Amino acid sequence: MAALVVKNFKAADGKFEALGNFFKDVLGDTRAFEGCLKVDVYVDESASTYTLIEEWETFSAHDNYVSWRTERGDLDETGDLLKDGFEGGLQTYEWGTKTDL
Repeated sequence: MAALVVKNFKAADGKFEALGNFFKDVLGDTRAFEGCLKVDVYVDESASTYTLIEEWETFSAHDNYVSWRTERGDLDETGDLLKDGFEGGLQTYEWGTKTDL
């Protein structure tokens, strides 16, 4: 069953378009990463926010992905695009595992 991860990215002032371009550059690798089932992106220009709805085989697969991004230094670039860096500009929620109720 799929594990659901939701991430809200709040762009820093003047960085909304740059953040969108960053996602265009990296989401192909995300979707191809082992254990990634799906990534959908929602945008709210009025709030300068991108929301990623991600489905992973397991939360462990998602953790491996985050570790890979961190080791590559990809997150260093992203922090500059977020309002108040990662602490203020990113909210991550792990909603649980999909069930067939």
